[in-house]
Amino acid sequence: MAVRKKKLIGIEEAAELFGKSIHQMRQYKSKGLLKVADYQGNKDLYDMAEVILLKHLIHEMRVTEGLSLAQIARRLDQMMGRAA
Repeated sequence: MAVRKKKLIGIEEAAELFGKSIHQMRQYKSKGLLKVADYQGNKDLYDMAEVILLKHLIHEMRVTEGLSLAQIARRLDQMMGRAA
């Protein structure tokens, strides 16, 4: 089985994919929604596929379930088996 190589992106591209500002993306990171996949120097890098998935999951949880960002972070950690 082939291993998928992650396409890593910076916070600017992540913000563009989300349709949010860089400031909002940093808030998502501080609340545990957005997890850093790797680093390049002092620059955080994110898995592009995960960013796209998170955009849809976060939107769905906010709109249909009315969850707060903290609640969404906990749910995502459970769903994706991520360390909190």
